[in-house]
Amino acid sequence: MRLTLDAPFAAGWGCPPGNFASYSACKIANTRSCLCTSVSKCVAYGAITITNTIKADAMNVQFPPSDRRFYQQLSQQVQHMLEQQGEAKTGNRQLWHKALIITAIYVASYLGLLLVEPANSLFWLLHGVATALVGFNIMHDGAHASFSKIAWVNRCAALTFNVIGSHRFYWAQKHNRSHHSFTNVMGVDEDIDAFGLIRMSPHQAHHGFHRYQHLYVWLLYPFTSLFWFFVLDYKAYYREKIATRQYSQSQTWHDHVEFWASKITYLLVYLWLPAQLLGWQTTLLGFLLMHFVLGTLFAVVFQLAHVVEQAEFPAPNQNGVLPYDWAHHQLATTVDFAPNSRWLTWALGGLNFQLEHHLFPRISHVHYPAIHRLLCQCQQAGQLSIKQYPTLGQAIQGHYRHLRQLGHANTPELVSNHYTAPQ
Repeated sequence: MRLTLDAPFAAGWGCPPGNFASYSACKIANTRSCLCTSVSKCVAYGAITITNTIKADAMNVQFPPSDRRFYQQLSQQVQHMLEQQGEAKTGNRQLWHKALIITAIYVASYLGLLLVEPANSLFWLLHGVATALVGFNIMHDGAHASFSKIAWVNRCAALTFNVIGSHRFYWAQKHNRSHHSFTNVMGVDEDIDAFGLIRMSPHQAHHGFHRYQHLYVWLLYPFTSLFWFFVLDYKAYYREKIATRQYSQSQTWHDHVEFWASKITYLLVYLWLPAQLLGWQTTLLGFLLMHFVLGTLFAVVFQLAHVVEQAEFPAPNQNGVLPYDWAHHQLATTVDFAPNSRWLTWALGGLNFQLEHHLFPRISHVHYPAIHRLLCQCQQAGQLSIKQYPTLGQAIQGHYRHLRQLGHANTPELVSNHYTAPQ
């Protein structure tokens, strides 16, 4: 297999930063590095998998031809804004301060659940929140190589996903490669696949019990991280697939060692060690409490960005071609929420600015509020259209209404292609 990719895809796989205008072509041949052609540098401000010719391994899905001028111009504006502010695209002192605070909460809450027995349950709950904070703020930026300019620092930040229970290699395949490429496309984006329990896309099969999914889904969300860490991780590990797509490269011996070492260490740290001090009953109860908090936070935050009534679920035509180019696909499928909430932006690592993240995943989340203001100016100029919910509560309502609508067998009004790309 050999995929020919546009420069922004390659930027997400290690190509050196450069001027967006160069927009050189890069290729990946089942390796982690990309080989630049025609010019020596490729785009650093681009998205991880923007391309108009990339095809999904198993589905032959592709984006339609486009001259890419829209995304080029938008990226140039963002780059110019950061240069005027004297900011790099990676994290700054603000991110480092936040990372230290979150790390302190994470370590202190873990020590508390071990040592402060009278308030043990409270510390398990707090540790669930702290674990989510690590994932949202440290791991996520590290996995997108936007935490720091230094590669090994980004790798360490990404490895915190192993510490909190999962595996960074799986995340790179599931999130960076599949979700960011083909957001909300059934059969490619695993984030909208709940094994038939939840109908998130109008293209998915309908079952009678879906009529109640807007009610029972809130009972399933607390189990998200448990299912993720103890089922999905292993399923992907053995199959080397995300949804219908094969891994972009086979796992190396180092990846195998890292996977098993991380899984064993996690069980020792969160089950065996606490059980020696607290007993198995208290430990298992606390472990479940922690994951109920963590799972709920993970599920709700990610669902509010894509599985809401404003978001679309584009489907390819008979030739496997999606209705929009990559950039407009992100505009159609991704929704911001609570953009004016400082505390949510701080806690969620800018994941309430999902559109900004999907368009510029290689830029740290600390810059998303400024990019959002720039996009709003572009919207006022008629260059693009932003989908957003003003508050967290309105986003939750949008998610609830979407699930309720999809609980009905016939939902033609929810099928994509009602987004109009500005000219």
